[in-house]
Amino acid sequence: MPPILERICAASLQPTPVDESAAFAVGLAAVVAALLVLPRAVWAYSGLVVTVVHELGHGLAGLLTGRRVVGIRISGDHAGLTTSTGTRASAPFSTFFGYPAPAIYGAALVAAALWGRAGTALALSLLVLVVSLIFMRGALTWLTVLIVLALGIGALGWLPGAWLSSVVGGVGAYFLVGSLRGFGNVLRAHARGRTGDSDAALMARATGVPAAVWLLLMALVIAACIAAAGWAFASIV
Repeated sequence: MPPILERICAASLQPTPVDESAAFAVGLAAVVAALLVLPRAVWAYSGLVVTVVHELGHGLAGLLTGRRVVGIRISGDHAGLTTSTGTRASAPFSTFFGYPAPAIYGAALVAAALWGRAGTALALSLLVLVVSLIFMRGALTWLTVLIVLALGIGALGWLPGAWLSSVVGGVGAYFLVGSLRGFGNVLRAHARGRTGDSDAALMARATGVPAAVWLLLMALVIAACIAAAGWAFASIV
């Protein structure tokens, strides 16, 4: 087995440090991650990764309800499209999990980093991304996913355990903050009456339940994820 594969396999299985210093490092990485979300110029590029996870949320939720995912595509303005086929009853469930997906994933990464499983979480993430390549459509979508794969493989293959925990925890925080920014954008659009084809508007048309109810449910899921990440952090410090 090539040395790089040996290092990746070892890092995927070995526990990472779990102590107060590791929690501090994760917290510091979270601050750095927030800097990738808040400035508009940076978010124009870093937000593409959040869009990919948003669309993967649609796709994975669809697969859980028996839908067949045809393709996933993102564009430079952070718009995305997941095309799937299946029953009308399964469509709202698939549509719902777009905006909560980055928060769910972010909370899982933070917990994994704080509980000594940063390598395992990153390895599973890379595996899902590799499999998802068969659904990716468009040059920008492919470029974004391939860059993330390259960075993830590099981190898993070369970073020591303490650094790996910080990176995975920071990425988790980045997705948590990114989910808030993305969801905030759709809230502002609804407040101004420019609902268009937002996820909540699509679910409202499909179910007859007002878009405001769907937005509230999404907000509750995102808030629960942030609370879970905070609880994981508090359990270490």
